[in-house]
Amino acid sequence: MGENSAYYKSKDRSKRELINRMKAQLPQHTHSYIEEILLKYQINTVYMYVYDLTVFYKYLRDNNSLYKDLELRDIPFEAIDQLRAADFNEYQNKLAEGDNEGRKGEKSRAVARKMASVRNFFSYQERMGYMDHDPTLKAAKKRREIENEIFRLDSDEVKQLIDAVTNVNVGSQHSKILSECTAKRDLAIITLLLNTGIRVSECAGIDMDDVNFNTNTITIVRKGGKSSDMYIGEAVRNTLRDYINTERPTLLSYDNEKESALFISRKHTRLSVRSIQYMVEKYGKNLELGRSLSPHKLRKTYGTALYNKTGDIYMVADVLGHKDVNTTVRHYAAMEEKHKQQAAQIDIYGLESDDRDQ
Repeated sequence: MGENSAYYKSKDRSKRELINRMKAQLPQHTHSYIEEILLKYQINTVYMYVYDLTVFYKYLRDNNSLYKDLELRDIPFEAIDQLRAADFNEYQNKLAEGDNEGRKGEKSRAVARKMASVRNFFSYQERMGYMDHDPTLKAAKKRREIENEIFRLDSDEVKQLIDAVTNVNVGSQHSKILSECTAKRDLAIITLLLNTGIRVSECAGIDMDDVNFNTNTITIVRKGGKSSDMYIGEAVRNTLRDYINTERPTLLSYDNEKESALFISRKHTRLSVRSIQYMVEKYGKNLELGRSLSPHKLRKTYGTALYNKTGDIYMVADVLGHKDVNTTVRHYAAMEEKHKQQAAQIDIYGLESDDRDQ
């Protein structure tokens, strides 16, 4: 149940195995760093750090004639000890450009994330005394780009989406036939995402034991790996009950009737994150939104609607599971044009009444 479920334990094991495989490919001088971050961070964060470090070492090997014929594990410490700020600027530009083998350049946010991983690694080298100074400190940093618009559905578009799922409006007749056997499941998922704002990974990880209709709660595992109880309203309860009582049993196979997952695929196993993403995108295609629909955009839709209704940014942060309220402010409050317009109409000093009295 929750973070202690077999599903999350299996995910943790798989991620650790991947990390260990990458670690075995990297030079010995990276291993103590990897051991430290395994103790400090959540396993998914560690995986991304180690993955980004692997990308960086591949870049070092492929762009230096001294190391071209070496395995990554054989790259010497001198290769990183001699780097300067200009080398990291070149690395960032290389990531953004792509390469001659057809790989597209990274978007600025992806470049910034990969560089953040490299900065973390070199900071460790200096802190532990392996280097005299951290060469990444003088490397260029991308200015934070502020989003001017947050994509979310308005109330009419939400109704259209619910209607599309209810009536299995998915385009082709073949797709409609395939989708009819999971229509109640899909409606339960869409309703859950729109009314709780949970992440798609949190949705995929829900077990049957996590749903409690007595307390009207669902236990989810947050991004940081901790369990949290989400309260669910009537709309969510009704669609979940309908799915659990009627459709879910038909999706289970005879040899897998004890499957713990709440949401089941047509293959009789837990519905994956990618499958949920595909399902949301499939129903969004007929809404003519001008861009693809995703579970994350449904999360933004909920967050914005909740903020508009309550004006309580701390409530939004708590419900969405943001550790830092500034994240919520950046994504919701700062972008809400309606509140800016309302603020301009408020006579906070009473000057307008004074003018009328003259």
